[in-house]
Amino acid sequence: MKHDVSTLRRRVHALGPRHRGARVPPALRAAIAAYARDERAGGASCGAIAARLGVSAESIRRWVRTRLARDGMAGGLVPVHVVAEAVRPLTVWSPTGYRVEGLSVAETAELLRRLA
Repeated sequence: MKHDVSTLRRRVHALGPRHRGARVPPALRAAIAAYARDERAGGASCGAIAARLGVSAESIRRWVRTRLARDGMAGGLVPVHVVAEAVRPLTVWSPTGYRVEGLSVAETAELLRRLA
C-alpha cells in the first residue's frame, strides 16, 4: 500500500507543536507505522523518515516495533540452543618479546616463569 507522505506530514502538523509526550491519535500512528515500515524495507533510516514527517526518530522506531509485535512478526520468544563455548587458542606476547601460542593460561604462566 502506497502512503502519501505529504498527507501524513500535514496530519502531524495539524496536531500542533511536537514535543516529548505529545500524543498522536492511534489511527495516524498506525498510518505512520505502515508508511515507515515500507520505507524501512526500502532502506530508509528512522531519522530520515522522522524528518520527513515531523516526528521523532524514536517514535518511528517504537511505532514500527509495536506494530510488528502486534502483527505477530516481532517481539516473540524464539527457541535458543546453548552450546559450550569454543576454546580459542591463547596467544601471549611477553614484555620481553616472547610469543607463546596454543598453551593454556597455566602452561603459559609456567613457561614464562621458567624463561624469566
